[in-house]
Amino acid sequence: MKLALKIVSLLIIVCATVVTTVFVIKKLDAPEDKGTKITSAFVEQQINEISELATLHHHYRKNANYQDAKKLLKYMPEWRINQSVKQFMLVYQGDVKLGYDLKDIKINVEPLSRTIFIYLPEPKILSHSINFESIDVLWEKSGWLNNIKFEDFKQFFIAEQKRYEEENIDELKRRAREHAMRIILLYLSSAVKLAEPVEDTKKSFIRSWLHPDDGYHIKLESM
Repeated sequence: MKLALKIVSLLIIVCATVVTTVFVIKKLDAPEDKGTKITSAFVEQQINEISELATLHHHYRKNANYQDAKKLLKYMPEWRINQSVKQFMLVYQGDVKLGYDLKDIKINVEPLSRTIFIYLPEPKILSHSINFESIDVLWEKSGWLNNIKFEDFKQFFIAEQKRYEEENIDELKRRAREHAMRIILLYLSSAVKLAEPVEDTKKSFIRSWLHPDDGYHIKLESM
């Protein structure tokens, strides 16, 4: 009988210790500011702070050719000789920056389902520049009565920028969208308790017991 009482007492002490330990751990792990109310305005403020981080900076290097033939006589439009062709080949580097206009991002917080909906519009090209110090002219040739001028380089690079954007816009937008979503998730995970941790999707049984999925879900979608 005494042995049974000792065993029961020991079990009570062990249970009390476990409960106390769990309570202390949950207290230490709980966010300091429990008064933070998750609203659309709060989430919008967090995203405003990462506008620059959510911008994609794309650097590229490209080979390009230029050629222009001058018609020597207007009344003989089909007559052209090789000596009238001016051309050059060069290598240059450029930078494209894509991002979002924050006023176009739609945010909706549903308290009942504890879900944060973030709707991203199409990313836009914010800037596109050529690094003129990186230009390396591989070869050039002036034509007869058709010399290479500074205006040729100017118009050439204007056309090159437009051509590069048209040929790569879909891939650039895809990368910009993925980059923005990754940054938003990582940043919000430090400000909002998420039901699905960004960097810890596989939780152990003990962690699930101590930290149940009572946080917010984030749904990132494109408009």
